[in-house]
Amino acid sequence: MALFPAFIDLKTKKVLVVGGGVVALRKLEKLLPFEPDIKVVSKEFHPETERLISEHGIPYEKRPFSFSDLEGVDIVIVAVDDIKLQEEIFSHTRGKNILVNSVDSPDYCDFIFPAYVKRSDIVIGISTSGSAPGLSAKIRKHIEKCLPENIEEILEEIKSVRNSLPKGEERQKKILELVDKLFPES
Repeated sequence: MALFPAFIDLKTKKVLVVGGGVVALRKLEKLLPFEPDIKVVSKEFHPETERLISEHGIPYEKRPFSFSDLEGVDIVIVAVDDIKLQEEIFSHTRGKNILVNSVDSPDYCDFIFPAYVKRSDIVIGISTSGSAPGLSAKIRKHIEKCLPENIEEILEEIKSVRNSLPKGEERQKKILELVDKLFPES
């Protein structure tokens, strides 16, 4: 079943990552560019995960997960191989407005992490709805190669036009001219 793509402002969200291994590291790397309020809880930490946590000043606790860790959390990433814990956390969050991603366990997920390309405010998400993550990664690499190098500069120009002109035909015409600079052959 295909999943609906949704873009969420993570700056206003409290995210709990359960786990400190390499998988948690990958999830943290994907989350950080979107500036959520992150906390990590794990019995053990991979050295690279510890380095990233230290570099970014991410609060963490070296101990087993407790259900009290979920208080005030909007999103929980369960980055552990313990399927029973994934199921327990997922079950515990039902009806509590907490979104859950249990790594490699779609049955215990409200959402999945897409492959994505991020250039300034441009974010392109790619998903196979969890059925073939390797394909998503390959498509991401292809898209990255296809994007114009000056896409961030044009985006800033477009933002400037949108902020300086009132809504209407003239503003839309100027924006489309800028977009045509990026994709002249379209």
